[in-house]
Amino acid sequence: MTIHMKRVIAALVGIPFLIGVIYFAPSWVFTILILFAALRGLNEFYSMMRPKAAEKTVLFNYLLTALLFCSLLVKGTFYISILPLFVIFPIVSFIVSYPKHYPKIGDIGQIIMGPFYICLPLAFLVIIATLPQGQMWVFFILAVIFAGDTCSFYCGRLLGKHKLTRISPGKTWEGALGGLTANVVSAAIFACLFFPSLSIVSIMVLGIAIGISGQIGDLAESMLKRMSNVKDSGKILPGHGGILDRIDSLLFAIPVLYIYLYLAH
Repeated sequence: MTIHMKRVIAALVGIPFLIGVIYFAPSWVFTILILFAALRGLNEFYSMMRPKAAEKTVLFNYLLTALLFCSLLVKGTFYISILPLFVIFPIVSFIVSYPKHYPKIGDIGQIIMGPFYICLPLAFLVIIATLPQGQMWVFFILAVIFAGDTCSFYCGRLLGKHKLTRISPGKTWEGALGGLTANVVSAAIFACLFFPSLSIVSIMVLGIAIGISGQIGDLAESMLKRMSNVKDSGKILPGHGGILDRIDSLLFAIPVLYIYLYLAH
């Protein structure tokens, strides 16, 4: 089966599933789904980077991730108190095991980086879903990012001639521009259909910001895979690779949408 067919089948299954969970299911179901994505993405990150740390240190971050998303089900800002623990617990673990397991600064950094790279942006997505019209804003960023990723992929394969960066030889300027165009067009169409009271210009600017940040997120994950000498972060999604391969653009785009909504409201 070709990669194209795998992507089509994944989309035909995944899109209705996401619509059902986001729009029809209780909010806690969406939170659990994002928690699963966070845990799986964190696991793929640690599998790629392979930090030399005790398994208990990594296990603490899995448990804290579950605690972070469970805290989002509680009204208020209790979740903020969880964030420092992602730094405190690993350092305490290294202190306890020292000098039996002599830590390197890179290992400590990788342990701490994972949750802030993966879990925190996804936590903001859950928060966005609780805002006024939050479900539609979740659909908005998914539509903009997925449209950009898809158009970038096919424009790059069909028209790509000029390499974008050495980090990812398969990416081209033609693909990047095609993806950015799809970001803006999809943002404008979505806004006309579901946010008619908003300025179309501001939404298009938001589409550009989300598109650029999403492409940077894609390149960031490509850099991590290149450093780790792996092609994909995992194999859970046919035609896409791992969870991290599918959400890499979202991880950098979600904070941009959150900032926009915070300033707008």
